[in-house]
Amino acid sequence: MRKSFWSASSAVVAVLVGVAVWQLWPSDETVVSVPARVCDKSLPAKAAAQILPKSGKKYFEYINGTGFGAEFRPGESPPTCTLTGGGQRIRVEYNRHFNAPSLEIMAADDARAKVREESRTPGNASLSIGESYGYTSKHGAALLIDCRDDGETGIIEVSVDARKDSSANSSDTEAFAELAAETLRMATRQVYRCDNSTALPAGLPTLGTPRGA
Repeated sequence: MRKSFWSASSAVVAVLVGVAVWQLWPSDETVVSVPARVCDKSLPAKAAAQILPKSGKKYFEYINGTGFGAEFRPGESPPTCTLTGGGQRIRVEYNRHFNAPSLEIMAADDARAKVREESRTPGNASLSIGESYGYTSKHGAALLIDCRDDGETGIIEVSVDARKDSSANSSDTEAFAELAAETLRMATRQVYRCDNSTALPAGLPTLGTPRGA
C-alpha cells in the first residue's frame, strides 16, 4: 500500500516538474517585430502590423522593381512591395492607368469596372476616403482615384492583397482598408504627384456593409 502511494506521488511530482519545465522552456516562436515604417520606409507600419501574426517567422520585406515610393519615371514599371512575417505574406502595389481610344486601350475604364464588380462580390464591402473609392474584403483591399498630372488625366490604383498566400488567415478588413489608404496617399503625393492629391484627406477610410454571401 505504502509502495503504491509513493509510486503515485512520484508520478504526480514528475508531471508537475515536466509542466514547469515546458512553461519555462524557450518557445520556438519568434515575436514578429515590424519596423516603424515599411516598404522602403515609404509607408507607416501600423496597419501592416495589425494584419501580420504576432509571432512566427521574423519580419522581412522585399521589393520587386526599383524605388517603391520614389517619384515615377517614364518607362519604368511600378514596383511591388511584399511584407512577410509569422508565415503570412502581404503584397502592396500601385499603378496608373490611362484611356487611349485611338490605340484601343481603355485601361482606366477596365480598372473602374473591375472595382465595381469586386464591390458587389458577396462578402466584400465598398470602401472610400475623400474622392477615392474601392472595396475591401477579408484578405485585401483596393482603391482608385482620378489623377491629373502634366495635362494628362488617368486614375491611380492601389491594392493590398494577401489572398495569393495559402497561409493567409487575416480577416481584419479595417486594417487592409487603412493600408490601402496609406498607400494611395503616398502614391498620389510622392510617386505620381497628382494635381488633386488634396482630394485624399487624412484619417481612416469609410467601409460599407459587406454584401450578403
